[in-house]
Amino acid sequence: MANNQKRWKWAAIPGLALALLLTGTSGTGLPPDSAAEAATASGATGAQATLADTIFAKLRARSAQFAVQTAGSASASLKAADQAFGTAMKRDDYVNYTIKSYSFSSKSDGKKATVTVKVTYWENAAQSAYVAAKSKEILASIIKPGMNDHQKVKAIHDWVLLHVAYDRTLRKHSAYDALASGQAVCQGYASLTYRLLTDAGLQARIAEGTVKTGPHAWNLVKLDGKWYHLDTTFDDPVPDVAGRTEYGYYLTTDAQMRRDHSWTLAYPSATTSYAGTLAQLQKSDPARKAFYTGLYETLGYLYLQPDHTVRNEQEIAAQIKQAIREGRTSVKVRYAQGASRKLDLQKLLDAVPAIAKIQSRISAFPPGDPGDALLELQFTLAKS
Repeated sequence: MANNQKRWKWAAIPGLALALLLTGTSGTGLPPDSAAEAATASGATGAQATLADTIFAKLRARSAQFAVQTAGSASASLKAADQAFGTAMKRDDYVNYTIKSYSFSSKSDGKKATVTVKVTYWENAAQSAYVAAKSKEILASIIKPGMNDHQKVKAIHDWVLLHVAYDRTLRKHSAYDALASGQAVCQGYASLTYRLLTDAGLQARIAEGTVKTGPHAWNLVKLDGKWYHLDTTFDDPVPDVAGRTEYGYYLTTDAQMRRDHSWTLAYPSATTSYAGTLAQLQKSDPARKAFYTGLYETLGYLYLQPDHTVRNEQEIAAQIKQAIREGRTSVKVRYAQGASRKLDLQKLLDAVPAIAKIQSRISAFPPGDPGDALLELQFTLAKS
């Protein structure tokens, strides 16, 4: 009997597991049975679908080893199993990202083959069951009657950030790790977020690509027919800060995401500005206006407006004078193209004699244009 094995290796890289095809060897060195392969190809559609169904059921059950039957030579059966395995993995993002490694081996008489599939997982069956049960428990505590999908996403995003910390040892890759230990790398964040979103009735995806530190995973979520990116890993401070949530990567567009994320796989396009969505919802859904208005401000969209935007020291000075008239000793504005500029505080002191001391803080402002920053000023008034 011919014996052909295709070997794969998966490498755990910070935040994500990547598959690398190492070798494909033939046990006999003989050419494949062309007639058998042609016969297999002619019925590929139905046979491949059935094979993918079988494999998917095994993957959902987290089976570590199983055998599947297919037609053809050893090499043809391995190719068929490989294609069907890829199809099965793509059926469910959660299943896909629980798989750590896999390999195939085949025994064939040239017409019929038995392919043995071995799989290792980041999360076994018992652990996945724990995640499913815990997800229901979490959702029961944070999803209130009458919440719409926008409110559900906010509740889920915040729960993940408040209960999971980034695993700086880079060893914990699953949603189970995130829940059981409270730590995970991006793959665990994305898997847990996906589980919670889909269990809450939302349509979501797990996306993968790269950032400046290497491979990375995050989510996409569909709201009112529009897709948005959601990166709970990047919104969680590292090192972890108890009780702190950030929103720089909350429901963003492809263009916003591509500033520091890249991807090559095909995902639904995200082209709708969530700032515009919230502005419309404040008018179309008055019963939830307080939620939309609060979220609009939380996400920093208020600073996209012209009266909260500055471009130079003169405009900053005008904002300070306005604050003084209103009895405030602080200013917070969008500093257009300010990320790479050095702020001249002495100019501000000269322009506003009423202040004796001023301190500034410039931070990233993802909702704005590339190069924009969020400028926060604290000042002390001069004694009269």
